[in-house]
Amino acid sequence: MTKRPSIIGGLTLVEPSVENPTAFGPVAPIAVKKARPDIVHTSVYLPTPVHRKLREIAFQTDRKVHDVIMEGIDAALRNYGHPSVAELKGSAKAS
Repeated sequence: MTKRPSIIGGLTLVEPSVENPTAFGPVAPIAVKKARPDIVHTSVYLPTPVHRKLREIAFQTDRKVHDVIMEGIDAALRNYGHPSVAELKGSAKAS
């Protein structure tokens, strides 16, 4: 059994303008984020209670969850005798 074609699949929209506030037509291309070769994107799967607690800590300290996670990564690096995140970032820029 094949999938039924979408009724709205062929429609394209344009942002309304002053001249034509209800314009329909081709959509402008979406801006693509710039590549950052010095940054690696990774995902972390957290149990829900852990994520909630990290959000709570971030809120209470007026920071982002990312900052709290980076603090933990920094502690793990120090625990295993490695340079801090800041030191590693500095040495990567010097290379």
